[in-house]
Amino acid sequence: RIAPPTNNRTMTATRPGVAYRLGRALFLSLTDVANATPLLRTRGPSFVMPPASGFVPLGDGGDATARELVEAMDSFYDSIVIGSSGEDDPGVVFAGYGEPLLRAETLCDAVGRIREKRHGIRLRVVTNGLVDASIAQKLYDVGVQTVSVNLASANPDEYQRLMAPVDGRSHADVLAFVEAAASAGMDVECVTVQTPGVDIVQAKALALALGAVSFR
Repeated sequence: RIAPPTNNRTMTATRPGVAYRLGRALFLSLTDVANATPLLRTRGPSFVMPPASGFVPLGDGGDATARELVEAMDSFYDSIVIGSSGEDDPGVVFAGYGEPLLRAETLCDAVGRIREKRHGIRLRVVTNGLVDASIAQKLYDVGVQTVSVNLASANPDEYQRLMAPVDGRSHADVLAFVEAAASAGMDVECVTVQTPGVDIVQAKALALALGAVSFR
């Protein structure tokens, strides 16, 4: 387990660590457990989350439950005004210190409950893709429209060095997940952090070849 950073600011509506905000969107965290270098750490030692976001790790409270995630979503949408067309819906993003798809069952449970209550909410998952590719179809089936996948590098050896995946996972798993998510019908965004030695052009070409519709 990779220790999360400390931060004393919290959102008062839910247990500290379950929910935070970036821009207008609500972010929901499922776990602090990571199976590779967490995305926050790939951005370098000087990167910190904006204090106003309310981001904190889940800490000793443990993984979030589906009920906590749904209650945080309800609290958020009860506090904002959205036009009748829904085009100004800020959306919900599943992302935290750890890897959300390590808790895929809880995530799918929460998404199913959210869809029962609020059909039109835009849902996105931020993941490293180091999970079984079959999870992509399950996400689509419950109503996740978009996944953002951390593609640290197009080069397998460089990827291994940057991400240090565990549990036998590798660069090949990420590629398989991106392909599976695109084939399932989700909009796939691949993200490559600008790091010395990483060929961004090569990473973008690989992402688009696998079926991603956007890259940054």
